Amino acid sequence: MLGDFHRPVDAIADTRPVLIIDEPHRVERGGKSYAALIENFRPQLVLRYGATFPEFTVGRGKNKHVVKDYQELIYDLNAAESFNQGLIKGVAKEHLELPGGKRADKKVKVVSMVKGDSVNLRLTSADNTGKTFTLHVGESLGVIDSDLDGVVVEAIAKSGVSLSNGQEKQAGEEFFPDQYGVSYQEGMIELALTRHFETERKNFCRDGLPIKTLALFFIDSIESFRGPEGKNDGWLRRKFIEKLSARVKKELAKQNTPEYAAYLQATLDNIDASCAGYFSQDNNDSDENIAREVEVILHGKKELLSFTHADGKPNVLRFLFSKWTLKEGWDNPNVFTICKLRSSGSEISKLQEVGRGLRLPVDSAGNRISDASFMLNYIVDFTERDFADKLVAEINGELEANQRSPLSITAEDIVRVAEKRGMDVNMFFIELMQKGYVDFDKKVIADKFDDMLVEYPEFSDVIGGLNANKIINRNSRRSDKIHVRKARFEELRELWAQLNRKYVLYFDKEIDREIEKVLPVIIKDNHVFSLQAVASSRKIIKIENNVAFADEGSNMEFTLHDRHYAYGEFLRRATKRTNIPMHVLHHAICVAVKNGCQITNEMFNDSSLIRLIGAVDDWKCEQLVGFVRYKQANYMARETKLTNADGTVKDEVVQAYIGRMCVKGEPQAKYLYDAFAYDSPLELQNIKAEVEEVIVYGKIPSHSICIPTVASSNYSPDFMYVVKKADGTKELNIVIETKAYDKTSQISPDEETKISCAEEFFKAMTASGYTVHFRKQINGMAVKSLINDLLVE
Repeated sequence: MLGDFHRPVDAIADTRPVLIIDEPHRVERGGKSYAALIENFRPQLVLRYGATFPEFTVGRGKNKHVVKDYQELIYDLNAAESFNQGLIKGVAKEHLELPGGKRADKKVKVVSMVKGDSVNLRLTSADNTGKTFTLHVGESLGVIDSDLDGVVVEAIAKSGVSLSNGQEKQAGEEFFPDQYGVSYQEGMIELALTRHFETERKNFCRDGLPIKTLALFFIDSIESFRGPEGKNDGWLRRKFIEKLSARVKKELAKQNTPEYAAYLQATLDNIDASCAGYFSQDNNDSDENIAREVEVILHGKKELLSFTHADGKPNVLRFLFSKWTLKEGWDNPNVFTICKLRSSGSEISKLQEVGRGLRLPVDSAGNRISDASFMLNYIVDFTERDFADKLVAEINGELEANQRSPLSITAEDIVRVAEKRGMDVNMFFIELMQKGYVDFDKKVIADKFDDMLVEYPEFSDVIGGLNANKIINRNSRRSDKIHVRKARFEELRELWAQLNRKYVLYFDKEIDREIEKVLPVIIKDNHVFSLQAVASSRKIIKIENNVAFADEGSNMEFTLHDRHYAYGEFLRRATKRTNIPMHVLHHAICVAVKNGCQITNEMFNDSSLIRLIGAVDDWKCEQLVGFVRYKQANYMARETKLTNADGTVKDEVVQAYIGRMCVKGEPQAKYLYDAFAYDSPLELQNIKAEVEEVIVYGKIPSHSICIPTVASSNYSPDFMYVVKKADGTKELNIVIETKAYDKTSQISPDEETKISCAEEFFKAMTASGYTVHFRKQINGMAVKSLINDLLVE
């Protein structure tokens, strides 16, 4: 088989292969391993591919700096772009603070003890300095910290110590130095469970298939989890089970879907099976249960992400414990919470620390979810309270100088933002200086940077760097939420309740026959099916007049083979996205083939699926708007973006639901919220407009009123108003959709389709007994004029 060759490597080398090196930081170009690979394989091309590349130092003295070992760089996806493009989860860092706003800045750890004799306790401060104290029975913990005055060591057992305040502390346990000795780990576990179930509830009850939500806990004492005899009965595991049981009972008491309630109940019924651990010493453990835990965590990713076992019983395992290292290369896309019950102990890369939970999740069928935003809850102790700042600095530190988010702006930045705001460039620069945001050299005043971005959010779009909402410090005093004025809401309550009633979209029966008839034509005329291909982007560096520039070169297209779905899976995905039954799709494809379409198995790919969905949506928008009907369903949402399940008004709402931009000031008393949050200048104009006849008004939180449309998406309008004539003789409910265009003709066909569906929707609502007037607004059209026109009708 090897011909004249005696070694497989020589046969491979004779083909002049392309050598692909993964994890390039492990095979440095100057090392023996790299040299051996080149010598043995004699490759014509070496492609190094990975997240981490080796680094080396160049230059001398002041010019000395570290660079990455790139050679003939083809593509570099830096961390900032990965976050900004939504290719990975964002990060929400949080550390534990004491009740009542008291700053957590020190803790005491039970290090070791000698039964009946002494106990070693270590005090750690926020600056990571530590000191160990040895105490005997009868001695006061006041020598460790004055806040512990009066707390005395009463007894010392083999693995724990009893204190005079009635508490027992185990080896490895940490607690706050106060009279109550609140367990630090208990507090962090409570925090982690709170964040976990917030996330799990959203992931389980989302539209589409549920997402199994995992939490990962790092600990430094294996015995605290496995127990002194390795029987899975350590004090930390027992404490966790106790806290988890209490939390699940609280979750069960809330309003739940039947499916989620059943899953929570199954967790409570089999609480011990909800958590598992992996530690290096487990490889030598003969306990079958522990061996099974290790197997599932390390190798059973599919089983771990399933909601059921092979026998159909609920799979409630989702809380994983390990040492900090776990196992090199291990990660799981559905880790949404990481809780460090121990510090990492060294200044390692913050990106590496969070990396185990950054990948985008998969649903219960294994489909990667890339069309939604997710956050990784990252919980640390107070010694790492600056974690978020260091992570942001590390991410932006990867960028070239012209990519960073600096505390300076260029003349080009000012021109671009001035154009966005429709202002004279010079007047805009003067305005920035007068407000104290920049100096004469266009340097941003450091402590004014955040305020400048709030008032002029357009700068965030032009100066690049990491988007601020991708790394969140939950302990920060800055808030991304705005308050709801409860008195104003009561005047909107009836309208809000009606808007949140569910309606079903349906069509006349002849539409079914029509789609069966035209679908083969849609497939053929739109050339839906083809092989999947990718195109290269080539640029050629040229020099003219001693200036280098990149000129576009000819591109190459490559066909991707073996990247297709099984036929049944393709039909299932197409049915889910188009709402056309599988048998109708199958029949249409068969007819298209009979009519001359050349379709092979490899054409059942993502590209074909996208074209099919787009072609069907286009046909629906063109043909079905006049045939759409809405019928009120016998269902009303219990919890909404503005109300809790019991009907009470929420105190606050996430700002992003109201508007991504915000300016300082207090809106008029009639407005529903206490802040100017908006998405376009036209929206801000509406919020500021004083209309005498308006009783109350507010922006509708995004995605809260989901009006089904003929396209493959829902629709939610922008504003709601309750209006009364000055003499009080007439009251109207008005919903307005704003479009920041100068002409109606600039509104895209897709947007027009959604607006047309909304008009039919509100007609159906009016026919059901509750009248709501729906209007479209573009630039130059004052909201007062719209309201006045309705009042005189």
